[in-house]
Amino acid sequence: MVDVTFATDSPGVEKKELGDHRIGGGPVLTRGSAAHPVVFERLVEVAEREGIPYSIAASPRYTSTDADAIYLSRAGVATGIVSVPNRYMHSPNEIVSLEDLERAARLIAAFVRDLGPDTDLVPR
Repeated sequence: MVDVTFATDSPGVEKKELGDHRIGGGPVLTRGSAAHPVVFERLVEVAEREGIPYSIAASPRYTSTDADAIYLSRAGVATGIVSVPNRYMHSPNEIVSLEDLERAARLIAAFVRDLGPDTDLVPR
């Protein structure tokens, strides 16, 4: 699942509540209720291997994204959430970094390239 999340690098934004997600700081990976733990760990491994900076968002109850429904579909879908930091969300002046968009695309492409017929997504 690809979405945007609130950038928290501007005055007045409470980092203690939302985390530290900066414009230009790379994609934000969500850990929590709708994020499959193995998918999350593999995204982190790929980001580190590829040298892609990232930050982590905690979503213990819900993500406020489509992932909240996707991971419950049928018998369950192994869902990962990759977000791009966005300043001034839901306004006419939204700002994202083109570099963050490129990094998110690189991360997703590298993650998918690593998937194969023997990929095991069962949490252990």
